[in-house]
Amino acid sequence: MAMESSLVAAAKKKAKKKGTSQGKQKIPIKKIEDRALRRVVFNKLRRDLFGMAARLCATTGARIAIIVFSPSGRLFTFGRPSVAAVLRAFLLGRLRRPAEPEEVLRGPAFAEAEERASTLEAPQRRLERLEKLRRLALARAHELASAREEAEAASKTTDVDPVTATPDDIPARD
Repeated sequence: MAMESSLVAAAKKKAKKKGTSQGKQKIPIKKIEDRALRRVVFNKLRRDLFGMAARLCATTGARIAIIVFSPSGRLFTFGRPSVAAVLRAFLLGRLRRPAEPEEVLRGPAFAEAEERASTLEAPQRRLERLEKLRRLALARAHELASAREEAEAASKTTDVDPVTATPDDIPARD
């Protein structure tokens, strides 16, 4: 109590010198050298931080875990529903957060989606290759069938058996 009243007195004295009030002022952020004052400020800010977190949880349903170490090394935690539950959910990836587009493109979910797409594309590419081979085989079959018909037509006119004929038996075409 005495420490806080001396702080208030010091602040009032400083305010009188500058001619400004303690209202909205820009406070420089620097380490507080006085250990007792540092402890008081830490506890006040910690209470405010935990209070704001509790209000955020109550109003929005957010799940929050805060872990703070004091300057002396003492541990302070806040968690809704509990620190352990929030950390467990975070570490297991159950907490979804909106990601930046760059994170999505670099993240494991994108890699998994790419892998799924490639596994779906692989059968499609194989089907396309098989279809192309089928068309080539049909074209070759038509080619062979027409060649056979020509050979049969030529053998009927020359009386040469196409099965037993040698190249010398087939007459030359004009």
